[in-house]
Amino acid sequence: MKKSIILLTIFLSFLQAHPIVFKGGKVIWLIDSPNITDIRFGKTFTKKFYSGIRVFNDKSSDQSYIASNNNLLIKRWNHSSYQANIYSLSSVGLNIDSEKSMYNIGLHADWENRRFMVMHMIEYSSFNESTKNSIRLAFTPKITDYKGTAVWLIAQYSNHSFDDKNNEILMPVIRILKRNYLLEFGGNGKETFLTLMTHF
Repeated sequence: MKKSIILLTIFLSFLQAHPIVFKGGKVIWLIDSPNITDIRFGKTFTKKFYSGIRVFNDKSSDQSYIASNNNLLIKRWNHSSYQANIYSLSSVGLNIDSEKSMYNIGLHADWENRRFMVMHMIEYSSFNESTKNSIRLAFTPKITDYKGTAVWLIAQYSNHSFDDKNNEILMPVIRILKRNYLLEFGGNGKETFLTLMTHF
């Protein structure tokens, strides 16, 4: 209960599709997925580097962690009709209860134009020695400008390997973007997914 209150307090006290926003921009987001509940807050210090903190709970072990959260833009392709990015991801932190150290490393790649999006992310987590692959295919039925509300329909697949087990999840997700706010929600009858995000 105490951990839940701390997480909720952090989220309510602060309330991006990309891991890095404009220079000087601050980001906060909450992710609740079948494997993890994760709250992150940070700042983009340069056009290529974001750093912040995250507090998360691993649902399989019911262990909570606090860690740094770093994203580095490795490469960007900016064209008139599309954009593509590759990011490195890293976290270093501690188990809140045992103070045992942990780390995460990963790569995130995406490509999108105004109608379609493809994303792939792979992460390794030391605290449970797991590897997770996530793939997204998405499209928007209606193209809007920045002031409008954009709705994206997403097919999300994840493969989480740990303890000699392989957990595969296929889930439809709806993304709603309105200026600097993002909401994602989905479900497949067994698991649910939620993301709340804003930058300022």
